[in-house]
Amino acid sequence: MGDWVSRKLQEGSILPRKKTQLVNFRELVIASLIMNFISDSTGSWLLKLWYFPLFQNPLIYLMIIAPMGYILFGFILYVFYRLFKHHWDYKVKKGRMKKKHKKIFHFLIHLQLVAGIFGIFHSVRYYLSFISTNNIIWYAFDQNITATVRIEFFILLWLSLFWIFEYLSFLLKKETLTRDLIRGNFIPLISIIVSSIVCIILVEFANAPFQIWIFTNWPFQEISLFKIPVVAYLLWPTQYLLLLSIIRLIDKNNSENVW
Repeated sequence: MGDWVSRKLQEGSILPRKKTQLVNFRELVIASLIMNFISDSTGSWLLKLWYFPLFQNPLIYLMIIAPMGYILFGFILYVFYRLFKHHWDYKVKKGRMKKKHKKIFHFLIHLQLVAGIFGIFHSVRYYLSFISTNNIIWYAFDQNITATVRIEFFILLWLSLFWIFEYLSFLLKKETLTRDLIRGNFIPLISIIVSSIVCIILVEFANAPFQIWIFTNWPFQEISLFKIPVVAYLLWPTQYLLLLSIIRLIDKNNSENVW
């Protein structure tokens, strides 16, 4: 549906029609698999922030259900982001950063590397402690446990990975979200927020009556809408930070203007 709307508004399509588009399509598939693997492994398998009550066979889930779901979900995320960003891109003037902006950018991008390494180290320590304390079986995808999860380490891990990806993009001389924000281009950030709202309606609200995945162990779990904790709504946009930065990293020709 999102791709159809994008074509109707003359904002292009993510479906391959040319050889170059086929490369972009393949890169989107890879990025979707990587991002959703990170999401499931760090959020569901190890912290049990959501679980899948219908999938009791781990082999079937890993070999069939997960890859198909990862790719489809990645497409849904990206098609709406691409639609909104392409539609608003004309409002941003192209150009180089000013000298003072370059200094700020170089400081922040190197700070992100340090913060990313520090964040991953401390997050992994918490994960190992949590797994040991709660006897987590990572491949029990239907396992529902009651535990107190320190959500800040989940957030820190995702942000740390994003910071590392930003730094790697900088090393490869590719565009970064950090650079855009410094020079006053907030279109990517706005597109992420708007796309998240649309995708929440399409994905999370659609799942609510079927409960294919169920949220649990979230802080303020009692404050929810359609059985989705309010904190989960707030963290939804972080998925875009990972997906888009991965696309940027593996996009060899810089043809997908994600930032």
